[in-house]
Amino acid sequence: MAKGYWVCTGTIHTPLGMVSYISAFNSWLEAVGARLLVRDLFSDVREGEPGTVNVIVEFESREAAVAAYDSAEYQKLIELRTPHSDLSVTITEELTDH
Repeated sequence: MAKGYWVCTGTIHTPLGMVSYISAFNSWLEAVGARLLVRDLFSDVREGEPGTVNVIVEFESREAAVAAYDSAEYQKLIELRTPHSDLSVTITEELTDH
């Protein structure tokens, strides 16, 4: 089964305001069986304006990634994050040979 991923890009406006979100997010990732693959707060952006934050989170499947995002627990975490950042989250899956 193909792994699912969150690809997150954007900007953090108030880094200290993100402390509670990051702490809760890291604990939540473990609880849902996800794995943080990339966390770069100062990415070298060459094209476009996605912001300098890049995060990639791996899940067992695309369905697991969608369920995790839609969960009540993560929806509460969004409320901690949004006052301090502008992030986009895309859910996708790995390329597999068919």
